[in-house]
Parts: sequence; C-alpha cells; structure tokens
Amino acid sequence: MISKKALFLSLTALILIVVSYFYADQQTAQWCRAHLAQNEKEIFLFITQFGESTFYLIGFALASLLFHFYYKDASRANRFLFLFAAVAVSGILADIIKVIAGRFRPSELFTHGVYGFDYFHIDRALTSFPSGHTTTAFALATAIGYLWPRYSTLGWIFAVSVGISRIAITAHYPSDVLGGAVTGIFSVTALLHYWKKGPKNCQL
Repeated sequence: MISKKALFLSLTALILIVVSYFYADQQTAQWCRAHLAQNEKEIFLFITQFGESTFYLIGFALASLLFHFYYKDASRANRFLFLFAAVAVSGILADIIKVIAGRFRPSELFTHGVYGFDYFHIDRALTSFPSGHTTTAFALATAIGYLWPRYSTLGWIFAVSVGISRIAITAHYPSDVLGGAVTGIFSVTALLHYWKKGPKNCQL
C-alpha cells in the first residue's frame, strides 16, 4: 500500500502540474532563457549531470555483484540491488509516459512557438514530460530515505537541486519536473511494497 505521505505529496504535485502547465511553464522557461547568466547556467549544467541514470545503473549493479559474490554480504548486495531497481523501474515508467504524452520541450517553444502535447512520439523534442533526470533523482531520494533515514534530508536536497537545474537550463518546464518527482516517488514506493513481499533472502 502506498503511504499516506507519498499519496499526499503525489496528489499535491498533480494539482501543481496542472496549475503550472496553464499559468507558469511558458513564463518560467522564457524568464530562465532571458535572465540567467552563462556562468549561472554552467553551475546548473554541472548539477543536472547528477540526474543521469546510466552512472547509477552501472554503479549499483557492480556494487551488488561485488558484495554478493566477493564479500558474501547479502544485506548490502540486496540494498544495492534495490537501488538499481529503483532507478531502472522509475526510468522505464518515465520513458513510457514520455512517449505517450508527447510533450514539446521548451526548445520547441523558443524556435517554433509550439507548446503542449502531440501524443505518442519518440522524438527527443517531444519527450519533455516527465523529466527523466528528475525522476531518477527523486527515485534515489525515496530509496535512500528508506534505506538510510539519516541521509533522507540530503537526498531530498539533491533531488530538488537536480529538478531546479532542469528548469534553469530550459531542458524542461516546471510541470515536467513535478511530473518527474511524482514518477520517482510513486514508482519506488510501489517497488518497495512488492519488494517486501519477496523471498526472505532478498529482504533489505
């Protein structure tokens, strides 16, 4: 069962997504494009790299194998396997939604004046919703908050920073980032629910 906290956050974010789409997305994208200095954009470009899923998928997979076969530490191996699954499952879900939604990226607004959705596309220019980097960041924050509660605050700061960076470099609209946050939180919360029902030797 999805926790009340996760459900509340998700519902709140869904409302904010709709409000942002109609009243804030275009204005925010245009403002970031016009007012952020190049050195500020460079900072956000650095931050946004931490939302790239490939590094985490490879790192967590290797760490899980290392602890399982070399150190014979099933507990740590399972935790890294869960982190791998959190990033993978949330990423797959985000990619599916992207194709279905077919949302134009801010770049299309700047160059062609196009805004909105054109469903079922795989072109990068039409895969803005939800933000994949933000999905990864919030999936990690959710997983880390469960596995290592003492680092939960740092995890959320990290996730929010990645989300803001996607808006600042005009790779996504605010509603795309909110959608990524919902996708990351929901997918990992659901994954955790089913993970707990798995074999005893896979417990976290």
